[in-house]
Amino acid sequence: MTRTIKLKTFLPYTQDKVWNALTDSNMLGSWFMQNDIKPELGYHFTFRMKPQKGWDGITHCEIIALEPKKHLAYTYRGEATGEKALACAGIHSGTADNLTKGIFAQLNTILSFSLEPACGGTLLNMEHSGYKGLKLIIISFIMQMGWKKQLKKKLPMLLERLEKTS
Repeated sequence: MTRTIKLKTFLPYTQDKVWNALTDSNMLGSWFMQNDIKPELGYHFTFRMKPQKGWDGITHCEIIALEPKKHLAYTYRGEATGEKALACAGIHSGTADNLTKGIFAQLNTILSFSLEPACGGTLLNMEHSGYKGLKLIIISFIMQMGWKKQLKKKLPMLLERLEKTS
């Protein structure tokens, strides 16, 4: 039993700007998580958040595919807990906390972004693959909500702010 999160979003910005938002440490940190990414094949980096119950706040990554301004993929590894998934998705409720309490598994996934030119902007395709087993599949549904929030709200807000200041 495996699952892949697949999301597409149109962004009315150039591929250069979208690429920078995915690969510049400061920009990526402003819409996703603090990090030390460098767009270099084989580069190891981490994402960091405030530690959650059952999670140290660190996601370990390695860039495994890189085609500048077109494709980026990296491993995405760490502890996967219900609490972490809720925190990343920005979901806070007693009911959600109770439903995911005690869900714990090792996350060993691949996160991939592909950019395509589109009329008036860029089509961003995101795939987060490798959710294996019941616990991780449950977590993937929560993480999908978080990815939707990141790609449809936070990333566009960053790009809009950058557009206004340039």
